[in-house]
Amino acid sequence: MKKYNTYYYLLFVLLVMGAFASMAQNNYGLKIMGIVAFIFGVLFLTQLVYVLKNKSKIDYLVVCELLGLFTISLILGLRVYYIHFELVELLFGLAGGLLIAVYGVKAVQLFKEISIKNKVLALLVLCFYVSLILYILSMTVIPFLPVFSEVFGILAFVLLIIFGVVSFKKKQMNYGSERATSITVIAANKDRSIVLMSLFLLFTVYMGLSKVEVLPKMYSDEFPQAYFELVNTAEMGQGESVDGKYKHEEFKEKFEKFLENAERRNVR
Repeated sequence: MKKYNTYYYLLFVLLVMGAFASMAQNNYGLKIMGIVAFIFGVLFLTQLVYVLKNKSKIDYLVVCELLGLFTISLILGLRVYYIHFELVELLFGLAGGLLIAVYGVKAVQLFKEISIKNKVLALLVLCFYVSLILYILSMTVIPFLPVFSEVFGILAFVLLIIFGVVSFKKKQMNYGSERATSITVIAANKDRSIVLMSLFLLFTVYMGLSKVEVLPKMYSDEFPQAYFELVNTAEMGQGESVDGKYKHEEFKEKFEKFLENAERRNVR
């Protein structure tokens, strides 16, 4: 796990650079973020292959975690490039559900194990994983129950703040014959929860700052803003399909024809 930390750090830097480039109305910003999503997917897939090759000892929780993370990374990368395929929302939901199940099992296992040595530390670790589960739930239910997405996100952020404040005040606590912090105990579990939580935290901070207009919204000039509003409506299950096509698909076709006609006129 540690050998991938450098790659994760570089990807976080690229992600922030892409976000700021997009906010500065540079179209390549979103493309950078899409590439970052694909590279995350490749890293998760590489780890998955390595785990499966170790036939003598396969941890199926790790397999499920990496499979879920790979699927979500791939779908998010495709979304940046406006690539949509049938049942993608269902696949996205299943991958999110798989991660929720994995981290739910881990949360219960760790709570039972740690509470024997330190109940406060066990509650902090449980708080961290419940926050992560709520964040994943918030992301997963967007296409199905968009109304609840923000509620789950707020609850996740509140739990994360509680975790951060108490962890900062308590700092090192007794853990058997040693002393440890909540973060070191979570990191010792060797899963990808801290990486995933860091991504969610970045996204939460950006969403909060953009809502109060401290930071501008991300920008793409490939299609008009109306197109993205139609895409979001369709992904939330609120759009209607006419003759097998959603409004954003029809909008895209007509807009591309408009650009082609405009280009021909310019050539003449």
